[in-house]
Amino acid sequence: MKNRTIGSVFIVAGTTIGAGMLAMPLAAVGIGFSTMMLLLVGLWLLMSYTALLLVEVYQYNDPHTGLGSIAKRYLGVGGQVITGLALLLLMYALTTAYISGAGELLSSTLSSWIGHELSVTQGIIIFTVIGGAVVGIGTTSVDMINRLLFTAKVFFLIFMLIVMLPHVESVNLTSMPVAYGLILSAIPVIFTSFGFHGSVPSIVSYMNGDIKKLRIIFIIGSAIPLVAYILWQIATLGAIPTNTFMGIMAQQSGLNGLLTAIRDVVATPRVNIAVNLFAALALATSFLGVALGLFDYLADLFKRSNRATGRIQSSLLTFAPPLLCALYFPNFVQALAYAAIALSILALLLPALLVWKVRQEQNGADKYKVKGGKGALGIVFICGLVVIGIQIAITFGLLPQVG
Repeated sequence: MKNRTIGSVFIVAGTTIGAGMLAMPLAAVGIGFSTMMLLLVGLWLLMSYTALLLVEVYQYNDPHTGLGSIAKRYLGVGGQVITGLALLLLMYALTTAYISGAGELLSSTLSSWIGHELSVTQGIIIFTVIGGAVVGIGTTSVDMINRLLFTAKVFFLIFMLIVMLPHVESVNLTSMPVAYGLILSAIPVIFTSFGFHGSVPSIVSYMNGDIKKLRIIFIIGSAIPLVAYILWQIATLGAIPTNTFMGIMAQQSGLNGLLTAIRDVVATPRVNIAVNLFAALALATSFLGVALGLFDYLADLFKRSNRATGRIQSSLLTFAPPLLCALYFPNFVQALAYAAIALSILALLLPALLVWKVRQEQNGADKYKVKGGKGALGIVFICGLVVIGIQIAITFGLLPQVG
C-alpha cells in the first residue's frame, strides 16, 4: 500500500480508537463480557458495511464533493439540511468531548512536569490552539502527525496490555452481572466508538476517489479498532474485579474513575505514565480525525477558499463553538452518547437512503456495488431508527445512563 493508503488507514483507526475506547469499560461493567463481545462484533460489521455504502455512492460523484452536496443531489434540499445538522451536531459534540478530555489530561500532566498548577481551562485552550493549528494547515499535516501519534498510541496500548493481561482472571470475566436494561443503554456508547464516518468525505478526497484503495482503507482501518477493543475489554474487565470497579465508579465516575481503577490494579509509576499518555494520545488522534472532517465540511458549506485567509476563517468556525462548550458545558460520556443520534443519521440512515437512490438512478450500472441488496439496506435503516430510539429513551430517563 502506498503512503496515502497507509496514512488513511491510520486516520480511520486513529479516529476510532479514542475517547470511545476509554468509555467502553464504563458501559461493559454492567452488561457482562460475553454480551460486550457480541455487541462489538455486530456493530463493527454494521459500521464497516455502511462505510462501503458511502464508497459506492462516491464513485458516481466528484471525490472532492462534501456529503451535504451529495445528499442534496439525491435527497433534495431537505436531505441536505438534515445531513448538515446531523453532521454538525455529531462532529461538534465529539470535538467538544475530545477537547474537554484532552484539556483536562494536559493540564494535570503539564502541572506535574513544570511544578506549577495549570487550570483545566488553560489546558483546554492550549490543546485547542495546538490541535486547531495542525488541522488548519491541511490534511497532509494531519496525516503526518497522526501517524506519529497513532504509532505512539499503539506502543502505549501494547505496553498497557502486556502489563495488565497477567492480572486477568477468568472469574472476573465470567462472573460479571448482566443488567439487561443497561444492554440497550450501552449500544449508543459502543456504536459511537466505531463512528469514523464523519471523516469519510475527507479520506475520499485525499485518495482522489480510488474505490479499490478506499475499500481496503475502511475495512482494515475499522478492523484494527475491533481487535484493540476486544483486547482492551479483556485487559480491563478481566484485571479489575467487578466489585472494585463499581466501588471506584461510585466515588469517581467517568474517565477519571476508569483510570483510577486501572492504576489501583497495577500500581507502578510506569503504568501510571503509560495510562496517562495513552489516554492523551487516544483523545488527540480522535480529535484530529473528527476535527478534520468538520473543518472540510464547514469549508465546503461556507465556500471558504483554500488560501491562508480562508483556512483561518474555517478554523474559527470549526474550533470556536466546541471550545466554548468545553469551557462551560463539559460532559465526557454524555457527549459521546448524544452524538449517537447524529451518527445514526449519518452512518446508517443516510448511506442506506443514498445507495437506494443511486441504484435506482444508475439502473444496474456495471460498477462497484456492496453486496446485500434491498434487504440489507432495510436492515441498516431499521438499525438506525433503533439506535435513535434508544438514545431518546435514555435522554428522557426511560433507560439508565451508563458511565
